[in-house]
Amino acid sequence: MFETKKTLIVVYKDELLMNQLKKLIETHDDGDETVVGTKDDSINVVSWTEKVWLGNKKAGNIQGKILFLGEIKGTDKLIPVIDTKFDECGVKYGWAGNQAVLYVDPDALINRDGYDKFLVKLSYLPVPSFLKVEKENIVVNPEEDIEAKSSEETMDEKDNKKVPVFLNVVKNVFENSANAIEKVRKHVAIKSEELFRNKALMKRQMLFYGVVHLYTDGLKYFMEI
Repeated sequence: MFETKKTLIVVYKDELLMNQLKKLIETHDDGDETVVGTKDDSINVVSWTEKVWLGNKKAGNIQGKILFLGEIKGTDKLIPVIDTKFDECGVKYGWAGNQAVLYVDPDALINRDGYDKFLVKLSYLPVPSFLKVEKENIVVNPEEDIEAKSSEETMDEKDNKKVPVFLNVVKNVFENSANAIEKVRKHVAIKSEELFRNKALMKRQMLFYGVVHLYTDGLKYFMEI
């Protein structure tokens, strides 16, 4: 017996961001006994531009679950009443009834150190390469990296579920000389400074970061309420 697909209306301004979410939802990534993100073939994605959304809203043609990606007209009235389910690096999502919203606060990353740490986290996620500094070029504190890996393994064992390959934290092993590491560090510093000054790109990075986490950790719960 086939299950009826649930409809998710995604309202967007950035088509690439919407396509990223749609790709994650429509990819068959479940195992025989595990579900990654949402169950395969359980959601039918309907994508609306902001203009289409406003037209349908005015006509009263709204049914089913609605997800707003980013700054959509009217979300400023929704955000204060949502139950926040994720809040990390200035990226937030949550929902109220049948309406969910993913939004970002770039002011949370006004500190360069905080932004660089965000770039490290972003480097492990399946987002377009132009949005990140490749993790092979990021020098992190080995002790912090080991701690992060241990934390993910503990969560994996506790939840007794398969963690997607793209979210597994790979321990970086640096065998180069001190001078070589310093060259890499300077290269990354220059690159992150370039990105840091581009606030529009930063907001886009944050939204893609949020979309991946929404898919893996929150969307199935929103669709079930």
